Amino acid sequence: MVAVFVARTAANSGLRVVYPFLPAIARGLSVSVPMLAAIVALRNLGGLTTPLVARIAERTGRRRLMVAAMIAVTAGCALSAATSSFAVAAAGIVVVGIAKPGFDIPMQAWFGDRVPFSRRGRVIGITELTWALSLAVIVPASGFLIAATSWRAPFVLVTLLAGAGTFAVLRGIDSDVPHKREPRPLTLTSPRKLMLAATVLFSTAAEIPFVVYGQWLEGTFSLSVTGIGLFTLVVVAAELSGEAMVAVMSDRIGIRRMIIFGLVISAVAYASFSLTGDSLVRAILTVAVWIAAFEVTIVATIPFVSELAAESRDRLLSLLAVAIALGRASGALLAQPLYSVGGIGIAGGLSALCVLVALFLVQRAGRRVQFSHGPPQRG
Repeated sequence: MVAVFVARTAANSGLRVVYPFLPAIARGLSVSVPMLAAIVALRNLGGLTTPLVARIAERTGRRRLMVAAMIAVTAGCALSAATSSFAVAAAGIVVVGIAKPGFDIPMQAWFGDRVPFSRRGRVIGITELTWALSLAVIVPASGFLIAATSWRAPFVLVTLLAGAGTFAVLRGIDSDVPHKREPRPLTLTSPRKLMLAATVLFSTAAEIPFVVYGQWLEGTFSLSVTGIGLFTLVVVAAELSGEAMVAVMSDRIGIRRMIIFGLVISAVAYASFSLTGDSLVRAILTVAVWIAAFEVTIVATIPFVSELAAESRDRLLSLLAVAIALGRASGALLAQPLYSVGGIGIAGGLSALCVLVALFLVQRAGRRVQFSHGPPQRG
């Protein structure tokens, strides 16, 4: 757990540090914000490579993939920090996007094989706390450092942290190279398809405001990069709240109920963007509810999906990563046009619609499946 905490905090930081500072990074690279947002969309398609990750895990073991992914995160961030070329910096950003799910899939499957479903919500919820911690560790510091130095600062910080994460995985997780290759075929049943489709939708919904909230804060509330870094503390608190709710409550009230709860509250939050106006207080409340509800949804979805295919966890979790990648790429592409046409209000409206459709799909999926709460399988 300690090794995963260090490594995932670094890998998540490599993704997250770009969002709030899109305008500052774009200025540093002498490109437009929409052009850099398009690179973020391309980076998010890195999840499409994860079916290959699942098959490699069957041959080499999960630890080797986790180590390779952390080396790639380190190299990608170092590349972005060391160049003034937009093409080279973009390549580094995309490498991080490809490497991130390459770490997550084997890690989640590793825990899935060792933790019974009755306690898996707690364990996965704890590992997902690193999503919020990455924001707390890197983004506020990056805001001050960008103002004091340059746009390169966050990439330098993540490079150092990712190097530490690589070492932590090497020392903290034992080798699990299989004695022989054991392919684990996956059949896409109706509940599995429904959950993957729902994930595409609620990931699209979340990515739309993620991409534009930096511009929104700059344009509507005149926040500087330092102010945006401080505003991010609100996001951290909301994320920690959502992740902690899953860790504490999901095994008690049911993981599917947690997903449904998260989607309902998400829909309300997205619709509320149109009501924030020029009030920073309303904006803070809306963002806090949106982030907390999304974290409940995505964190509860991981253990739920991990048990939908106990015979082939890596492969279904890899398809979950594909669904998230498709959703994020779609949201990143939609965000700028929507924001240009109707501001944060119309962006939130489309997000709310996506989440409502996802809610319908999750309810259908849950009625068609029952889980065993027996002992875990080793793998």
